Amino acid sequence: MAEPTTALTYTDLVKEVALTASTAYYGATGTDRALPPVNNVHDLDECKRAVTNGIRMFINDAPVRGWRWMRRIMSITFVPAITGTAEAGTSTSLTDTTIADTYADNYFNTFTIKIIGGTGEGETATVTGYTGSGGKFDFSGGLSGGSTPDDTSEYRICRSLSVIDADPARYLMDENFGGTVDGKILYAANSNLGHIEWRDESYIRERKEISRNTGYPTAAAIRPYEPTSNALLATRRFEFIVDPDPSTADTVEFPYTLYFNDFILEGGVADTPADATTTLIDATRTEPDDFFIGYVVRIIGGTGKGSYATVTGYAGSTGTFTVADWLDQSGNADGTDPVADSVYVVEATTNVHPAGFRFDDTILAACLARAEMDIENFPAGYMDYYMKKALPNAYNIDARSAPKRLGSMNYGPKIRERIWKDVESV
Repeated sequence: MAEPTTALTYTDLVKEVALTASTAYYGATGTDRALPPVNNVHDLDECKRAVTNGIRMFINDAPVRGWRWMRRIMSITFVPAITGTAEAGTSTSLTDTTIADTYADNYFNTFTIKIIGGTGEGETATVTGYTGSGGKFDFSGGLSGGSTPDDTSEYRICRSLSVIDADPARYLMDENFGGTVDGKILYAANSNLGHIEWRDESYIRERKEISRNTGYPTAAAIRPYEPTSNALLATRRFEFIVDPDPSTADTVEFPYTLYFNDFILEGGVADTPADATTTLIDATRTEPDDFFIGYVVRIIGGTGKGSYATVTGYAGSTGTFTVADWLDQSGNADGTDPVADSVYVVEATTNVHPAGFRFDDTILAACLARAEMDIENFPAGYMDYYMKKALPNAYNIDARSAPKRLGSMNYGPKIRERIWKDVESV
């Protein structure tokens, strides 16, 4: 079930700070509804910084035993690898007729195929088309090293976007995972698969150095993820590794404490697009190639207002966002194509704050309180409201999430009394 539609998004919070700071953008004619200040880089950065610092302040103002809402369970479902040997290939395709009529057309689209032996060993490509009747993989950009597959090329592919480098033993962790676990790792309920335990990642590397076995993983580890390409695309991320390689799609779970990862929200006014149906151009952008892939670009003002699309490509040299098609507000392929006056924002697909909608009021109060500290000439009084009213209410909300038989988990009244005294002494 989705969150209520009234839940505050990151964009909403930035807009609220901009409204209070009198820096909101009202469109090119000044008659649109209030928008984040995408027309002014300085104002936008100032508002984003206040929101980010406000959320961090709220997290740091936790009860004695920490926020209960930050205690999460990570669930990872293994993806067995599909392997084979090519019978033929071109610069943009690989064919293996031994799997013909086994998988449906486009079954492998968007997933990574890796050459693990023979010509092109170590190179990868993203599958853009798959022909089931012929066992043919297409990859429009070719292999990463430029090789042409032939009948010596052994390949491996996993149908998951979380799998790293087409390796069924490696999984990229969510951005909100900070690198530590809070308890045992177990197979999901009713799995009856036996024991799996945490080990040092060197133990797993040593075992794989000897041989790569397949079966039910019995050892798992966490290690920093170090991408082989653009490091800017995966900073501060972690990966989950197991041994042996999984043979079935089983699920493991373990507890962890949520980590707040900074949001990305950028925006501006579009230039004349090269192809309005599939591109949006903003030549003022400075991010590197592919930086926004997977993000959502949304038209929030001017022509096309309400239309959105998922970014499938981004060229940093020209500030060109490539999309498959512009969708309308209902998700149908009837969106209005952008033009030179279209105001846009680009953000992650999940851009809501991490605490959940129950804490919307406190999060907003924290952002405005932080803006009061960080932004010159910002109206006063928000810090007082945050400390005296919103934060104590958040303690009570968080405490009510504990089972009644456990009693209060947060010592809320004592903390509230201390906070009031601290505020009154300032």
